[in-house]
Order: sequence, then structure tokens, then C-alpha cells
Amino acid sequence: MRIVEAVVHVMDKDSGNVVVSHKAVDPSDVVMEEYLQKAIEKLMKTEYTEANLADCRVVANLVNHPADFVANSAQISLDFFDAIKGATKINGGDLLFFRAQNDDLVDMTGMIKLDYNAKYLHSIEYDEDLLVNTIIQNKTILPAPVTTVKDGFLVMGDTIRIQSKKYDNNGEDWTFAQNILQIPVVKKVSEEIKVIERTVKETAKKYTENDVLTVPETHKAVYESIKKDEQIDSEYVAEKVFQDNPEAKVAFREKLKERGVSETVRVPNAPIFEKKYQKQKIKLGNGIEMTVPVDVLKNKDVVEFRTNPDGTMSVIVKNVERE
Repeated sequence: MRIVEAVVHVMDKDSGNVVVSHKAVDPSDVVMEEYLQKAIEKLMKTEYTEANLADCRVVANLVNHPADFVANSAQISLDFFDAIKGATKINGGDLLFFRAQNDDLVDMTGMIKLDYNAKYLHSIEYDEDLLVNTIIQNKTILPAPVTTVKDGFLVMGDTIRIQSKKYDNNGEDWTFAQNILQIPVVKKVSEEIKVIERTVKETAKKYTENDVLTVPETHKAVYESIKKDEQIDSEYVAEKVFQDNPEAKVAFREKLKERGVSETVRVPNAPIFEKKYQKQKIKLGNGIEMTVPVDVLKNKDVVEFRTNPDGTMSVIVKNVERE
């Protein structure tokens, strides 16, 4: 990855000041280059939503006018600070804007908000001629570059990849995407999956036997659907979880529609979810927890879930090799 241009603007809410840079950072700055590369990699590995560049005037202006990159990034920072200066639950921080090229020479433009951390440091002071070591608190420590990004965006081609946390701003929802970038709210895939899981549980409780495998089977169906088409197909989930129960399938689909979940949910960052759902944690009633790869969830040659006459369940793990 090559850093073409980078600039940092400071939003210090404690002092009530926003300090914008007038010039980009020296691109040969080794510390900046290392920090930015790791931060971009972390942003790419975090769940994000997507929007078309043409639908966001703020970002399009930044991308399409590289000669005014510093000035345009400064204006975004001023608008950002003005929006959050009275919000007690939204942290201040530095806004790191960048233009870069990845290893495939694809142009990237983006921004990462670096939330401040409060850390304690030692301080060496003098009381007249006597040296005194003491402890102070610095409230503007930047996060490690591998810290999960809460607010930011990355543009590649005509697509904006957006990370935007929801905050409570005096009783109202506030997000960087909606309030600063002026992009309509888009549900995250993880939020859609939670609705699907809840709907499966409710449907299973009403129409089938809601056993210990209901949630793992849902996760397995989600995993397989994402791996196959990079989307979650609710019809596929219904077929896999409820199989020969047509009444349950209909009820499941109707409830999902009622809750605003589309028949297919596109997953823009599929590898994140494939990794997350390729193994499932199963919690048993006696407190035992098992982690089982989804590929062997119903392979009785590896693990068997057996219902006993008294209604309890036995789990038998087979063919375990000694190390």
C-alpha cells in the first residue's frame, strides 16, 4: 500500500476547539505510514455498510477534487465538530483523512475517526530546585491502529464502505453516516441476522420442537447461504431449518417481511461472516459449551445429538484422535 496524501484534523471537545491542518503530512513519515496502513486494514476487516459514491455529495466532493483535498477534509471536520460539540455521549477525536493506492494500484480515499483515550502518564516537575515525579492524566491519547474503527469510510471505485456507530444524542439516534455524510440509514448485516435468529426461535417454538440445535442450524444455513452467493437467502434458511414443515416456513417468511427483512440480504463483506459462522457454539442445559464446525453439525459419525426417553438430550462425540 502506498500513501499518496494524509492529513489530520483535531476535534478537542474538552478545550472546545477544532484545529484543522493547513498542509498534508509528509508522505515519507514512517510512523504515519505504518499507523495509517494498519488502520486501513482494520477498517477493511470490520463490518461495514455500502453506499454509491454518487449518492453522497460530501464524500464525492472529497474524492473528485484531489487538488482541494486538505481544504475539503477541513470543512468536513469543522462540520463534524459543530455537530457533536454539545453531545455528551459522542467522543472527540482526531479525523485522519487519506488518499492511497493498494497493492493492485487501486485508488482509495477515506477517513478514520480516532477516538481519544484517557491514559495516566508520569510527569517530571520541579518545585523550586527540587525534582518531583508525579502522575497526570492525558485525555487525548490516540487509539492503537488495530483498534476497531467506530466511524469512518473508505472509497474504492464508485462504492463507499462506511463504518458508522449509532449514538444517543439527547434522546435521539445520531450517526456519522446520516448526520455528517447525509446517507440514509442502512441496516448492518449483523442486525439483519439478529432479526432472522429471533424469528427462527419464535417460529420454532410455535410450530416445531425448539431444541438445542435450532440456533446452530440457523447459523449453519446463514453461513452456507453467504458462502454460496454472498447474500442471506431467507428461503434457503427456511428450507434448511424447518425442512418438512411448510406451515412453519410460511409463518417464518411472513414474520420476516413484517419486520422489514428482505427475501435476500446482500453481504458486502462476506469473508467476515464466513469466518464468524464457520464454527458454532452450542450451550447445553448443564452449563457445558461446545464449539462445533458447521460442516459436521449433522454428521453422526463425528457428533450425535440423541434425545432420551425422559426428554433430556445426550451429546456423543465420536472418532476423537489422541494427540
